[in-house]
Amino acid sequence: MATLTTTENKPLIGKAGSLLLIAGGTTVLGSKAVQVKMEELASHGPTLLKFLLPLLLLPLLLYTRLAIPLRFAYNCFIKPFFVRSKHLISNQDAHKAKLEAFYSGQADLYDSTRSSLLKGRENMLQLLAAHLKAQPEPLLRNNQRQKKIWVDLGGGTGWNIEKMDEYLPLTYFDSIYLIDLCEPLLEVARARVKARGWKNVHVLCQDASNFVLPEWESGEMDPRGSLRAVTMSYSLSMIPPFYQLLDRCDQVLDPSRGLMGVVDFYTARDGGNKERAIGTASKRVSWFAKWFWECWFSLDGVNLHASRRDYLEYKMGTIKTYNARNNFLNSWFIQIPYYVFLGCSRRRDASLTLESFTKEAGNQKGLNSAGLRTPISPFGTPPLSSPDTFGMPSLDLGPSAIKSDIMRGKEGEIVMQETLVDAGAPLSPFHYHLKKAWRVPYLEEKVHEQFRTHIYGWTWEDPAVDVKKLNINKDDHILAITSAGDNVLHYALAASPARIHAVDMNPCQGHILELKLAAIQALDYNDFWLLFGEGRHPEFRKLLTSKLSPYLSSHAYAYWLAHDTQFARNFYFRGYSGWALRLAQIAFFLSGVRKDVKKICKASTVAEQDQIWEKKIRPVFLGRWMVKLFLGNPMFNWHALGVPQNQMNCFLQDGTVEDYIKATLDPIPKLTTLKDDNYFFLLCLNGRYTRSSCPSFLKPEGFRALKNGKATNAIKSHTDTILNVLRGLPDGSLTKIIVMDSMDWFDPIDPSVPLPTSTINAPDTLDSTPEASLEHLRSELDYEIIEMLRVLSVGGLAIWRSAAKRPWYIQRFELAGFKVQPIDIREDGRAIDRVNMYASFWKAEKVA
Repeated sequence: MATLTTTENKPLIGKAGSLLLIAGGTTVLGSKAVQVKMEELASHGPTLLKFLLPLLLLPLLLYTRLAIPLRFAYNCFIKPFFVRSKHLISNQDAHKAKLEAFYSGQADLYDSTRSSLLKGRENMLQLLAAHLKAQPEPLLRNNQRQKKIWVDLGGGTGWNIEKMDEYLPLTYFDSIYLIDLCEPLLEVARARVKARGWKNVHVLCQDASNFVLPEWESGEMDPRGSLRAVTMSYSLSMIPPFYQLLDRCDQVLDPSRGLMGVVDFYTARDGGNKERAIGTASKRVSWFAKWFWECWFSLDGVNLHASRRDYLEYKMGTIKTYNARNNFLNSWFIQIPYYVFLGCSRRRDASLTLESFTKEAGNQKGLNSAGLRTPISPFGTPPLSSPDTFGMPSLDLGPSAIKSDIMRGKEGEIVMQETLVDAGAPLSPFHYHLKKAWRVPYLEEKVHEQFRTHIYGWTWEDPAVDVKKLNINKDDHILAITSAGDNVLHYALAASPARIHAVDMNPCQGHILELKLAAIQALDYNDFWLLFGEGRHPEFRKLLTSKLSPYLSSHAYAYWLAHDTQFARNFYFRGYSGWALRLAQIAFFLSGVRKDVKKICKASTVAEQDQIWEKKIRPVFLGRWMVKLFLGNPMFNWHALGVPQNQMNCFLQDGTVEDYIKATLDPIPKLTTLKDDNYFFLLCLNGRYTRSSCPSFLKPEGFRALKNGKATNAIKSHTDTILNVLRGLPDGSLTKIIVMDSMDWFDPIDPSVPLPTSTINAPDTLDSTPEASLEHLRSELDYEIIEMLRVLSVGGLAIWRSAAKRPWYIQRFELAGFKVQPIDIREDGRAIDRVNMYASFWKAEKVA
């Protein structure tokens, strides 16, 4: 074997030398002789030595402070230009020599200098640990338990292993292998293993692209599907044969329970349908950032070309993915893109989730060209959903896990036959859920990018009135608007319907419902109350990854990870609706009625409430400037209250803005006490719920009932327009459609315009995207009404609330054949429910 020689400039003084220099200087300065001499000098006037002594000590002080940063900068940015490897006989040797030359002068300070640069490592390990714990253990095979093995590829100093011990005890694994090609880093790892006394951790110097474990070589274990976990922390971008590496990982990962975690830098532009399915709209970086970071990192042998991550997301099934920017210098212009990925083998059985998204969710839209763009798979080729479909080939322990057999076909032609069976196109992350498939898959559309946060942090309809007056029961199949999910959870708790389709165009509203459902399943009551009762939790980010993540879709998890500060102070003051609460707090402060607001929230009788309202708070809400600048302002009504101009027109047909405010708020103090029952207005005035006044699912008994029961299994959350979701449901499959006040939002249709005969010729079916549906529905409601008629069973109800006492679209329902009746109309100063925000409550019944 050829001798490996490298040209390397070692620093003149290392860490040990620095310590010796400091110790020597301290000893000299602390000696009695030096102290006596300094005292003598101090008794005289200024001398040259007095000025020189600080100057002599300054370099020593600066060096002790800057030694590590200077060594880091030298090894990373200067040394690569001068170090060259010679007499290398293979690419592997070249790569090994390059790594050792790069890290030899900084291996001892690697961990201390990478904490701010290599972000996301803790997040990846926490995700991996949470999902490993959430998986059920496999059944015994021949009375033997399957060994749990974790391989950390490019593990370097062993930092990942030590950190993982905080999230998942290392004793969970039978064996842990740290594999790296760089000896200077491995020396640090071996010292770490010895110091910690880990008996199941083994350090191997091997090429990650063709690593071999001792159990494989001895024949103790079949390499195929033998690994429970594989991690790569900022190493995928540094391994040249990455195709070979990922092929090998796919072969050796357990197809049923194996998980793969990756964190690394990246650059990417638009990626088409695959990106929209995986939920990586935030993956895109500017052309300049892509060019700059690829050039910059290439100087250190780090390859950020998009092909590495693309092949990772193709080869492995995506469970979670998160894109972020590392602002390690706290500057807006230097932000390094990095991602966190958690995946599994594409051979994992996804049949249960496929059934959940088709049969249980009534999802027909993936099977035809019309309707919601949430196909079973976003790719052209059908996936295989069972591992039984695969014939696993023998795993070659050599350089690559992929082999081709050369065969002679007819007339002597050469036929290449792959020994690996094509697994079909990857599924979306929704299909690889470990727990509770509540969220129906959807593709990210342009319209979704308009919703940067939620509009509603709580629900303004009274769900208890819905259950009572609509007779919601266990046999119902309901479609309802998601909003903040409070109404959906109340239906599930109070009536346990057979199916609840929660629909919202804003994906952030679906993220809120998912978070509440996940919190019910994964948290104890105290943490749940802090999140949604108080609206804040000091350890939300930790809970999100360590406990909630296995229950959340990748989309929802990525959203809450990026918006974890919403629970830092008060969640209910966030989003568009939060602006309304903030305005109210400012108005109370400027008007000097904050003490009165506290009193009305604690009032024991309705008479006391009404007195405080009439004398103190009512003048604030009905003040001239409040009405003119805010409550009567269409811009504020839309951005803070979610009330568009069309809905304002609905209530303006019955009177003025002042008339509507009076009819809405005046009956409330006389109805029931805020502190005991009316949690809607208590939240608006108090900023948070109390244990005695809150939604039923926030009370201990409600929380336990949802946690221990199966009522939440009925919920399917859709991210699209009502029209598109209705199109995907079978004929006669619903009993109740509750659309809140959404029909007020549409442009009025002239009564002389005939109703369309069907939805087949709806303009948006030519391009059946949410954008097209939304654009069409801004001017037309008829197609939605026709779909309601088709999807409802005989006797089924379409239910809505309206800001108008008699909304214009009643005529359209009657024209379609519905029997329309008011459930309640707000008249004579009487409230129709505890919210009383709407002037009327209606139902349209499908008759035979």
